[in-house]
Formats: sequence, structure tokens, C-alpha cells
Amino acid sequence: MWGSYGAARRIFGTWNSAIEAAGLLPNPVKFAMKYLAKDGHKCDSLSEKIIDDWLFKRKIHHEIKVPYGINRMTADFKVKDVLIEFFGLQGELKKYDSLMRKKLRFIKKKHLHVIPIYPTDLFPKSRLNDILSPLKD
Repeated sequence: MWGSYGAARRIFGTWNSAIEAAGLLPNPVKFAMKYLAKDGHKCDSLSEKIIDDWLFKRKIHHEIKVPYGINRMTADFKVKDVLIEFFGLQGELKKYDSLMRKKLRFIKKKHLHVIPIYPTDLFPKSRLNDILSPLKD
């Protein structure tokens, strides 16, 4: 299995080709396809759906797309006072990396508690039990 989008793109040529090889439907445009989580939340990616479903299955109340308070930036999830960010496109798009750096500076400046999640935390084997277990308390 791969450890990053970059590796998948090197092997298959494009991310969508890798998705098709896995037997899934590719997104013609990033974030064009929405996924419905088990609790009814509309997620921007399959990865976000996996995280949302993990929280729902454990009856952990959570919000989605929570504003940071700057520009139109939002955190993917919020549980109590903890923000959860899925950094799914890190290293893939310069604009995304720039936005991510801006978020991280804001997080540090405001001393926010954020749990970062990366594609390697979900694939090929989920590490959500380890990463999000403090939220179960």
C-alpha cells in the first residue's frame, strides 16, 4: 500500500486513476463528490466520512466545519474544545499547504487544542483509535 497521495500518483499516474484501480468512483473535481456520514453530516471526502463515522459510532458529539474566526477558514471537526483537522492534501497543492501553514500559525497564536490527522493515519490501516481515544473520556 501507499503512504501518500504522491506515491499513488507516481504508481498510477493520477490520484483518480489510483481511486479507480481500487474500485471506487473518482472525483472529477476536488471536493466535488460529497459523502454522507452515518449521522447525516455531509463530508467533503471519504476520509472525512471515515472520521465522522468513527466519532458517531462511539457516540462522541461533534460539530463539523467549525469557523476558526479568521477569514472563511474552518476546522473539519470539533469535540468539546478540541478541533480535529484532516490534512488530506498536505504536500499535494501549494495553495493548500499555504492555507495549512496559516491555520497552524493561528492555532499556535491562539493556543488552540487541535488533533491533526493525515492520510497515513487512515490508510492502509486506521490509527483513529490511538489518535482520537482521548476524546472518549
